[in-house]
Amino acid sequence: MKFRILRNKKKSIVIGINKKEYELQANWLYEHSKDKLIRDAYTNQLLIEAAEIPKNLKINQAILNKNCLQICFSNKTTHKYAISYLYNQINGQKNVTEKFLWDNKNSIIPKYDFLKINDKVLYKIMSAVEKYGFCLVKNIPNKRNGLNELMKLIGPVKKTNWGGIADVTSIKKAYDLTMTTRGLENHTDNPYRFPTQGYIFLHCIENAEKGGSNTIADGFKIAEILKKRYRNHYNTLTTFNTFFKYKDDKAHLEYSCKLIELDDNKKIQQIRYNNRTEVIPYASPLEISRYVEARSKFWELIKNPLNNIKIKQKSGDMLILDNYRVLHGRSEYTEINNRRYFRQGYMDRDIFLSKLKTIN
Repeated sequence: MKFRILRNKKKSIVIGINKKEYELQANWLYEHSKDKLIRDAYTNQLLIEAAEIPKNLKINQAILNKNCLQICFSNKTTHKYAISYLYNQINGQKNVTEKFLWDNKNSIIPKYDFLKINDKVLYKIMSAVEKYGFCLVKNIPNKRNGLNELMKLIGPVKKTNWGGIADVTSIKKAYDLTMTTRGLENHTDNPYRFPTQGYIFLHCIENAEKGGSNTIADGFKIAEILKKRYRNHYNTLTTFNTFFKYKDDKAHLEYSCKLIELDDNKKIQQIRYNNRTEVIPYASPLEISRYVEARSKFWELIKNPLNNIKIKQKSGDMLILDNYRVLHGRSEYTEINNRRYFRQGYMDRDIFLSKLKTIN
């Protein structure tokens, strides 16, 4: 990396990194200082009130010394900055794991054995979830809360109005279609919550002999196909706020959001689709027509076999799914003596990603 000081403009300095120029403002630099009077060495939290840094602060001198930039400010303090730190701040922190977009043709099923679990294997499992959006872990203890043997190594289970780890089995008075033998169309879980659950842990204790296979699809890949082939529909789904709702005797949950959510850099950060709980809000006839048409095209791609893979879990198998990215469904199954029994837990996104970063 070639780093140069090009100009000192007093209120800022212009630096060159490789062949690009960047301007660093004096107050920004001061606030990013790791000086012991500015930031706590252990927590990295600010010890000063950033809003009280003098607005007329100037850079008296900038010196480049090997891999360090030294700044002398007008308040007679001197601070040092690692070039690597400045570079990362300018270019943004990269994801721990680069994402691989897949469909039926290029998909692979990342598989790991819980019997071999250690920090290295746990990192591989979590990295696979970030890379592909899912992972299959075999030999999870085949008991009621067996999935917690892995989950507790990552972080706490997210509790909802249904509790923590929940049953997924057929019951007579089903409060949700997952608790029936009916096939489930591809969907993401609980878009009526804010924040939506980040990850799903689905543990098979016993599966049905006939049916009951999971289908999964890469929502990010599908959104990219929509963007490439049907740009108007993509623009509609990234701008129109639809509405999701769940209500029973003990809970009333609702949230207004987009089917394809973009970050500040216009990159896809979350997809949603849940036909069972969507309630389209009022809008003009033209807006509704555009949305309905765009959603229909999105659904065509979601259900297309070319964009889906099937996984039939066996006893002890657990699927970990990124609920911000991967859509999942289930084929109809035949119930015999109420034997099909799954357990499911959720985990918040920040908990999972924090563990992935620290274990790395």
